[in-house]
Parts: sequence; structure tokens; C-alpha cells
Amino acid sequence: MGRSWNCIRSCVGNNMEKILYIAVSSQTGGAPRHILDALKNAKEWGYEIRVAVPDDGDYYPWFEEYAAGMLNLRMKPYSFRSLLALRRYVREHGIRLVHSHGKGAGMYARPLKVLCPGIRVVHTFHGVHVEQYGRLTRAFYCLIERSLKRLTDCFICVSQGERDEALRLGFVVKKRTRVIGNGIDPEAYGSVSVDRGSYLEEFGFPQDAYVIGCVARLEQIKGIGYLLGAMEKLLKKYPRCRLLLVGDGPDREKTESRIQEAGLAEAVQIAGFRYDVPQLLKVFDVFVSASLKEGLPYTLMEALAAGTPVVATDVTGNRDVVTHNQTGLLVASRDPEAIYKGLCYAKEHPQECQRWAENGKRLAREEFTVQKSWKSLVQVYNQVIF
Repeated sequence: MGRSWNCIRSCVGNNMEKILYIAVSSQTGGAPRHILDALKNAKEWGYEIRVAVPDDGDYYPWFEEYAAGMLNLRMKPYSFRSLLALRRYVREHGIRLVHSHGKGAGMYARPLKVLCPGIRVVHTFHGVHVEQYGRLTRAFYCLIERSLKRLTDCFICVSQGERDEALRLGFVVKKRTRVIGNGIDPEAYGSVSVDRGSYLEEFGFPQDAYVIGCVARLEQIKGIGYLLGAMEKLLKKYPRCRLLLVGDGPDREKTESRIQEAGLAEAVQIAGFRYDVPQLLKVFDVFVSASLKEGLPYTLMEALAAGTPVVATDVTGNRDVVTHNQTGLLVASRDPEAIYKGLCYAKEHPQECQRWAENGKRLAREEFTVQKSWKSLVQVYNQVIF
């Protein structure tokens, strides 16, 4: 595998290996969070990480704080001018490895291998999503990914399900593909105390409300419309149920309109982007994910670490975190009736939920830690560079 851990660490402050991370957005999401976790750990292990990303989201100031350098670069839509700017940056700063995060970033990083001979390229998918495209666009995108795989030294998938799909689509080379899951700090979620009554008052919920929480970007892939459909039915059976949507995104106005049209304004609140998710997880009686597909969702790992019972759709990513009837309940996706039945089951079986919660906390401590994720990533860098 190359150099030992001690040898890697000895590089700190002395000829640190230089890596450039590329992402097409600094808005809230799994890829920016993964990048931030890496930046916080990189220097200890002998890596100097710079970041090329547009200043368009909440993560940009954090990147500035922890990165060795920043390149504020607009990359959507695709720009050959931006590609040339990346080439200049790689050459000027002696970058040895480029690590792209997400499909858009990958379309910049892989061509750099041709433009900057000698560099190594690692690509992380953070979700393989092709269903959102029409037939022609999908065929064109798949052609690009299959061509770019020849310019990739190592592929990283954040879950086994994502790896299986990438292999099926021909996006990766099996022998150069690693599964490295996202990681969290379980203690940051398990040891939180909270004044639940104050939060209920803030959101206008009754003190005896049964609170269903969802932390997600407001976009189609998160299945929020199906969740609202389930809530319409759930409220007829349990009028004291309330839904808190934590997050923001391109579909916020559409979601707000749907809430109003369905007469759910009293029972459903959109909290927007929040920094107090660990506390909110303690307010929720149950956490729900209605996603149509995921990479490896941070929010589910956080819910498990917090000891919050989980109901999630049985899709790639979700099923890589939640084991049905052991650490949560998996239900059919794109199906408001299935989500409704899952939420009813959770409400009606509190002892079962407690069992899921205890199993989930144990799993989070053992498997979903940022330390474990980072050490696996360092092994990849060590292998690819040396």
C-alpha cells in the first residue's frame, strides 16, 4: 500500500503532498460536507488540500478557513475557460493529485489528466443519478462517463449500492474502484440535551405534538412531494402529528405552494437551513427520508447517532445505512401510501422504535465515523500518489 502511517505523518510541515479538490457548488449537500471533513484532517496526515469551487453557498467560508488555498471558479454550465483556469492553477501550485466530487466536477478533473501530464485523478460520485435525464441526454451523459473512466486512477463510491450501479452502467473499472462511506462524529449527536418545549413553541407546534422530521434539500430527488401526500392521510388519523422540513433548495417555492394547496400549513413547517440539526434530531419523534435515491446520506447516519427512530425509503444509499426492522423501517419509494403506513407503524410501536434507536446508535459508533472514512481515503491517496 506504499508508505506507512508514521511516514505519511512525518510529511507534516515538510513537503506536504498537494491535492486539489474540485466541486461545482459550495451549497449545502453531501459533497461539500465530505470536502470539509477532509480539509479538517488533511494537514495531520501530510496533505495540503486546495479547493476549486464557486462561492455560491454556506460551505465556502468554511473551505476558506481550512483549505491551503482557494480558487473561486464558476463551473456551471460547463466552461472550457474554467477548465483552462484549472490547468493553470494545477501547474502554478505543483498539484500532484486532483480529486473531483460529483459528476459535474468529474467532467473537469479527468480532462486535466491530459492537459497536465503526470497528475493523478481520483473521482467520487456522491450519487449516480441518471433517471432525471431524458433518453437522449441520458445516453449522452453515459457516453461521457464511460469515456472519462479511462482518465481516472481511482473511483470512490460512497456506498456499496452506488458501486453496484456504477459498475452496471459501465462508469467505473472494477479493480480501480473503492467503497468509502461518509462519516460523522457520533458523539456530536448522541450527547446533546435540548429544551423540546421551546422548539415546539418556535415552530408553532402544540406541546403534545408527535413530530416527524425530515432534513433534506428541497429538490425532486428527495421525494418531498410523496412525503406531503403521506402527511395528508396521516393527519386524518392522527391530527396531532406535525412535520418539520429542515433544509432549503430549488423546489422551496413549489413545496410551499403544495403545502398551502393541500391545507397543510398548520401541520407542516419549513425551517430552512439550520445549524442546530443535532438538537432538532432530539426534538423529532421519528426521522423520515422519502428520497428516490441517495449516495450515502449523512442525515440518516446522524439520526441513528442521535437515537432517533428512522423510517426511510428502500432505495440505494438509504438501505446502505438502515437495515430493515433492525435499525429502522424501510418502505417503498414514490409511494405516499407506503410512507404513511411506515409512519403509522412507528407511531403505534414505540417499543419497537426504541429497539431500532439503540441498534442505530451502536451502528453509528462502530461504522459511520469520520475517522474511519478519512483513514480509508488516505490509503487511496497513498496508493495513487506513490
